[in-house]
Order: sequence, then C-alpha cells, then structure tokens
Amino acid sequence: MTPLLAVDDLHLWYDADGGKVVRAVDGVSFTLEQRGEALGIVGESGSGKSSLALALMRMLPKNVARFDGAVRLAGRELTPLSDDQFRREIRWQRIAMVFQGAMSVLNPVLRIGEQIAEPLLLERRYDKARARARVRDLLERVGLPAGFASRYPHELSGGQRQRIGIATALALDPDVLILDEPTSALDVSVQAQIMNLLKDLKEDPGISMLFITHDIGLASDLCDRIAVTYAGEQMEVGPAERVLVAPRHPYSQLLLASLPRLHSDVPPRTMPGDPPDLTAIPAGCRFHPRCPYAWEDCLNHPPGIPLPDGGHARCWLNDPVVAGDRYQIQLRPTEAARD
Repeated sequence: MTPLLAVDDLHLWYDADGGKVVRAVDGVSFTLEQRGEALGIVGESGSGKSSLALALMRMLPKNVARFDGAVRLAGRELTPLSDDQFRREIRWQRIAMVFQGAMSVLNPVLRIGEQIAEPLLLERRYDKARARARVRDLLERVGLPAGFASRYPHELSGGQRQRIGIATALALDPDVLILDEPTSALDVSVQAQIMNLLKDLKEDPGISMLFITHDIGLASDLCDRIAVTYAGEQMEVGPAERVLVAPRHPYSQLLLASLPRLHSDVPPRTMPGDPPDLTAIPAGCRFHPRCPYAWEDCLNHPPGIPLPDGGHARCWLNDPVVAGDRYQIQLRPTEAARD
C-alpha cells in the first residue's frame, strides 16, 4: 500500500556566519503509512525537529544553503512543485501545521472567526455564509463555544489560543497535521486537555500527525511510532512501545534514563556532555563524543541499521558483524518507560 506520507533523504541546511553551514536536517527519512497514524519526533533542543517541520511545509528562511530530498504525499512527488503550486495545492490543504506558542501566530487585531475563515475564503473556496458555518463547526470540534469567533486573541487563555491554532490548521481538512511543541507553554492541566483533543482528532476524523516534542511522556501518550533525533539525524525509529521499553540506540536509552520515575528509588541520570555544534559536526557517529559505549568503529558514520520490527537504529551496536562481542549491549533506562 502506498504510504500517506513518505520522506526520503531530506536535507535542510542553513548558511551561517563565517561561511559555515548549519546541518539542521541531514538525510532524514520516515513514512506515515495511513490516516490516523501519529509519529513522534523527539530529541533535545537544537536537534532539528522544528526545521524538519518547516521543510515539510516549505516555509523556508532566506539563508537556506541546501534543501533537497524526496517528499511524497499519497504517492505524489512534491519536490518538483513550484512554490506557488505548493502554496495553492499542498500547504494547509493537504499538510497543515500547529505552531509552538499560538499567540505569536495569531493576528492581535483580527477577531478569531476572521482568522479561522481566512484560508476558506482565499481563492473563493467558500462563500462567506459557508465559511461562517465552517468556523462554528471547527470551534465546536476543538471544544470552544461558537461565540469565541467574535473574540480577539488577547481575550483568550493560552489553552484556548492553542485550540484556535488547531482549528485553523483543520480548516481545509488536511491529510497530515504537523504539531510543533503544541503544549510547551501550557500548564499541566491545560496540556492534558490539548492532548485529549489531539487523541480525539487522531481517531475521528483520523488525521495523521507528526508530533514534535522534547517531552517523551507526551509522545508515548499519543504516538504509534517514535523517531529520536540528534544533530539533524534520526538516531532511532520504531514502534513507540519498543522504543520506550527496549531502545536500541544509546542516545535513546540515555534520554529515557533522564526521566524522573514515579515508582523507583533510582534518580534520573543526567545526559553526559553537550549537543554538538551543527556547523562542526563530529566525524563518524554524531553521538560518539557523549556515548558511554563508543569505540574505534564509531569514527565511521553508521547507517540506519534495520531492526526486526521495521524500524532502524543508527548505531553499530546493532550490527553483529561490526560490533562483535558488543552486539546488542543493553542499558537500564526501561524502568522510566514502564512507570
């Protein structure tokens, strides 16, 4: 079956000062197989998660040094499309995005209803009466009264503004919804409400999601599969249950070990070292300067080594020929996932 979304060897690099290049997205590949599937993109700040979202939306800054790779939506190759074609046919219609911090993307001088209706009225997709009805339906879908259409953004709470951001992204019934840290600025109770809304959307009408977050707990609550990113690459991809309980990359394992555990006396372990400078990425495995299991073969860049569950891990420990006696070394962070 043709995947709903297939990304292959995607690159997004930025020009930086002094002639340097920031490799924010560097050869990323993944698929969303069908509607209703959610893929979590997790990792430390600066790992390229938000740049991946901008690349898929083709919302690129002026200092792009490299942007290439294959992106197919329901079998259609999107890369050859002109920017105007992509804007008219794909962005918001087929792939939509909810941004981090809704107040920064809502226009403070326009009423909420006008902002939700804007994509509906462009190119005369809807007349005004149908657009108003659609706005009412969308507000109801995200759990807000229809009267909120007449309010301004500053009159809403943070959680209400984030619901408006979700309603705006849903306006044209996209196939794929990209969520970039949608709950990061919210308190815990509101965060739970937004997560429940996203789970409802995933089931009905069955929207596929890319859920970008630094919070592994949130990803485990929503996502069917998880991709762990580091320094512009995916270190590991696989079913959420396996990645959380039996991670196969040391970086994934150390991320889980850093989580506080509700039912354990073992304190969280700090991640050793610091993320690399993306303008001066280390040779070989990008994690090896911080990895407790690094050895001489880690100076060779590992590919994504296939795993039995259909995922992959970019670590030589998963290759019995290269790793030898080190093959499948196990760490101990799985208690955090079980908690």
